[in-house]
Amino acid sequence: MRKLLFAALFAALSAAPVCASDYKFDNFAANVSAENLEAFTKDMGGLLGSGTYSTGRILGWGGFLLSARGAVMPKPSDENTALGKDSEVMYMPWIQGEIGLPFRIDGFIRATSWDGLTVAGGGLKWGITRPVDSLYSFQTMITVMAQSGVHRDFSITHYNANLVISFKMPVVTPYIGGGVDYTKLTVEGADDSSLIGKREYTTTPRASAGLNFKLPSYMDLSLAANYANYGFGGEASLGVRF
Repeated sequence: MRKLLFAALFAALSAAPVCASDYKFDNFAANVSAENLEAFTKDMGGLLGSGTYSTGRILGWGGFLLSARGAVMPKPSDENTALGKDSEVMYMPWIQGEIGLPFRIDGFIRATSWDGLTVAGGGLKWGITRPVDSLYSFQTMITVMAQSGVHRDFSITHYNANLVISFKMPVVTPYIGGGVDYTKLTVEGADDSSLIGKREYTTTPRASAGLNFKLPSYMDLSLAANYANYGFGGEASLGVRF
């Protein structure tokens, strides 16, 4: 049964690139400018920072979670025309693995390769409260993450920190979180040669609210709305938890 669950999880992530996206990174070199680079960097920070958590409860010592995750930006911010003025929805899928460690700490790694952009990184989660499964109990944790990505025309480094709170209920666990994204982007290729090598640094706030469902056969499902520089977006995860 567990082998089937893992196979289904990886199949879901493998199928993700089939979904069409109108927001193409290959258009970056032709459209990036000194005026839209900051907005593009802020939007990327908001997208890359999505889906770090799906509850306020840490796994606890010996716990394990493997999940396929994804985020969506329905529309870039008004100043972000770095991928073309007609660019709209953008998707970003990734795989994330987490493990429970001593001292109320979880470690996690995540990676994706999407539309020519490859990103990898990881971080830590620290439980302010001890992990419990008692009904009507609050769980609170802090998350920190660092990741780097490379595309033919730009490279990006992203740091993220969040405070997360969840409330255990019989069927579902609501959660809310807020934090900050710090993003550095370097232009590696552009039609405007004066931009090559230019670096942009941005710091933006973020927030999310969602629902976590514990499904049969160790499955874990989360759906959430988030708010970042681009406005409202969404995120989801489907995983196997032990």
